[in-house]
Amino acid sequence: MKMSAVATPPMLCASGRGAVGVVPGAVVASGLSGRRPAAAPLSCLLLLLLVFCLSALPARAHVVDELAPLLDSDAIVNSIQDIGLLKKAGFIYQPDLTITGEMCPVDGSRDQLAVLSGMLAADRMYAFYFGDVADAARKNELLQQLVGKPLPALNSKDMARIRKAPHSQESANILARFRQQELSRLLEAARQDDQLLRLLGAHLYGLYLERLYMASVMVLAAAESDTLEPLYQVHTGLATRHGKALEILGKKGLLGLEDCEARAALVRKLQGLLTANKGQPTLEGLREIVSLVQEERSFFLTPCPLPQ
Repeated sequence: MKMSAVATPPMLCASGRGAVGVVPGAVVASGLSGRRPAAAPLSCLLLLLLVFCLSALPARAHVVDELAPLLDSDAIVNSIQDIGLLKKAGFIYQPDLTITGEMCPVDGSRDQLAVLSGMLAADRMYAFYFGDVADAARKNELLQQLVGKPLPALNSKDMARIRKAPHSQESANILARFRQQELSRLLEAARQDDQLLRLLGAHLYGLYLERLYMASVMVLAAAESDTLEPLYQVHTGLATRHGKALEILGKKGLLGLEDCEARAALVRKLQGLLTANKGQPTLEGLREIVSLVQEERSFFLTPCPLPQ
């Protein structure tokens, strides 16, 4: 069934780097000039509310269903394998490229929490090859705060397999299933709630920024060496999976609770740079990618307040 624009989720995305504004809908009653319009019967208002809710639900489900193939366990396995190309190229772990556990949303911002949860998810994927495998297998605490329900955890058998062969294909598959289960909780929650659908967009936006930032810094460092060509696969994979998901959400104004238009414009710009020259950006293009992502990423990295 073709979806119409009327079924777009109702919550508006705030413009500017500020609090989220929700513009309530209004029922306008027409009447004769100079006469006070009659109040709508309660039954009519309830009927309108029911129709509105029923129209919003398939809209959310349609968006989630459109995203699902781009975010399944196979896509996550491919993403992990892409990161493995950086390891094979000889890059070493750089802790300063990751976010730390000391980052906190400003004034309890759920939008910033969602973006940071995506960044943390990206860092955990990089930890599979570059950091402590135990970090890669930890729950995403920020995502758990976002969903508001307990997230799945790896069982002892899976953890033992990962420790025995940390960089094996079996371990990559275990980790991908684990991450996909985490993301599935958010996807299912997004089916039922307009705000969580937007927060899903913010989560994927943060994941995209962080993965692109770390990969681009490494690829830029290899731009004058023979290791560069296979690393373009990292960018290509990111553009065709997470980038595509963000393009879908951006067109629907669902990249978070604020600055949606600016985020969608940045995604379009980055996707254009990533796919330029048949997926092999020029050195100038790589520098522009790093500059754009670094600037946007830095906005979300606010340290937690010091304990009193």
